[in-house]
Amino acid sequence: MKWISNIEKIGKKAVDSEDGMVILFGEGVSKELADVSIIQKFDADSPVKTFVFKKGDTLTVDGQTYVANYVGPMVESNMKALGHATLFFNRPVPKAPLANAIYFDPDIEQVLPNFKVSDDIIYEHI
Repeated sequence: MKWISNIEKIGKKAVDSEDGMVILFGEGVSKELADVSIIQKFDADSPVKTFVFKKGDTLTVDGQTYVANYVGPMVESNMKALGHATLFFNRPVPKAPLANAIYFDPDIEQVLPNFKVSDDIIYEHI
């Protein structure tokens, strides 16, 4: 299954390429959170209420595909309720990973995606 969201807005402090962390939220998030988040809106053909994402599933942004190495137990419910997840790129899964986070396989060759307003984020459950 595949879900597609569109990037509606990128907060002023949302992307830090050195940090490798990106926070996603759906529409209606507070201004404070919007400043540090990427705001996404799911396509009507792939409603977020049916969202499923597990280890081994993929996320594609700007033509780059990333494989989930860890998906926290709160990711699906937070995505369905708030369009929310925290993404960690090029970081090993810590001993105590965040419950609302997706960690992607560390690959020094693969850079942080280039998030742009109006681009799609494609989540694919295998």
